[in-house]
Amino acid sequence: MVCPRCIALVQHELLKVEAVVKNVRLGEIELVLPLASIHKEQVKERLFHAGFEVLDDPKQIVVEQVKTKIIDYVQNRQVSRYNLSDYLASSFSFSYARIARLFVAHTALTIEKFYILQRIEKVKELLSYGELSLEEIAMQLQYKDVSHLSKQFKKTVGITPSYYRKHQRFDRKFLDHIST
Repeated sequence: MVCPRCIALVQHELLKVEAVVKNVRLGEIELVLPLASIHKEQVKERLFHAGFEVLDDPKQIVVEQVKTKIIDYVQNRQVSRYNLSDYLASSFSFSYARIARLFVAHTALTIEKFYILQRIEKVKELLSYGELSLEEIAMQLQYKDVSHLSKQFKKTVGITPSYYRKHQRFDRKFLDHIST
């Protein structure tokens, strides 16, 4: 779940099976009482048809939480003043090395690659607005310089940021669908 409409849809589906919802946040549902098995399967099926997946595997849940933290890290400028590995390690009860191993095992991507893909999507977003220069975007997303941003963008997207902006090639991805 990555938006308020997603949260509302999940809440609506839970109410249909008379679940008593304590809290629904991005990627997380907290119920007052556990669902009966039959209701759990109904919720899973309804959410699957709406484009969601219910995760039962604790390791997969951690991986999804890591993804959410990385997205937050890129989107929230105040959070991003911290080193990514420190930010992730402080968010979980185990080491960054363990988080990284778990992430690679379940996504076939390193945390660094996922982070780069998220940053590039943010660059695309900022370019599409047309309000900031490449220098300002590089500074906002903490690239060491415009050259670094441009090289990473071209390597990932296949075109330069300037070409992307000039030709209005605003083919962006949903943040929760970024994997390659």
